[in-house]
Amino acid sequence: MQELYEKISVMNSHYYALRGEIVSAERRIAKLKERLSMWEQYSENEAVQKRLFNIKPDMQQTFTEEHRAELILFNAAAKYFDDLKESGEAITPQKWRTEIEHLTAHKDEQYQRMKAMREDIKAVEKIRRTADALTRADKTQENEQER
Repeated sequence: MQELYEKISVMNSHYYALRGEIVSAERRIAKLKERLSMWEQYSENEAVQKRLFNIKPDMQQTFTEEHRAELILFNAAAKYFDDLKESGEAITPQKWRTEIEHLTAHKDEQYQRMKAMREDIKAVEKIRRTADALTRADKTQENEQER
């Protein structure tokens, strides 16, 4: 019985370690997706920002009012990337996409392993419950025979 309890404990440890890896990968994927989203926001609105600086100064106010949303989105993305650069990160959208693909594939593989482990743990837990019930039944029978 002791070996069974130890086996269950080891299985649960591996299961939760695997779950931790999956959660870590999900967090990294979310961070990378946020970066890509900001990159798209930056790219989509960069032309508006460039046009603002290429028009006559007396027309800039009108242009700014007409394109307020695009300029706000561009400036937010530009600040995001400035902060990223200050922290030592490189702006590498293609690498981010590649890393997301790799992490997603790895996470999916780990999830399948975790799913299989969950089934194994259920089976072993059922064996443990049955063994516990048999042990209790034996003890009850011994106690009744002693009376």
